[in-house]
Amino acid sequence: MGKFIGFLACLVAGSFMVIKTQKMLDMFGYVDWAEDKMRLYGGSRTFYKLFGLVVIIVGTMVVTGWAEEIIISIFSRLGTQGQ
Repeated sequence: MGKFIGFLACLVAGSFMVIKTQKMLDMFGYVDWAEDKMRLYGGSRTFYKLFGLVVIIVGTMVVTGWAEEIIISIFSRLGTQGQ
């Protein structure tokens, strides 16, 4: 049940970032890195939208169990490289 509530929180937060980008910009301001590196693509607005999508994707991965599988596969490979 806890994973499901976490997923809903990620879904709501990520959707808010994507849909209400101007509100996020008003609340948190411009992101200097995004304005410098992503100026041609919309700067901070695009950054907030992409960050919202990442929040939704990570929340989905956690609730479905993919995140654990990916983390285990990465660290299991690191452990066998020294042998």
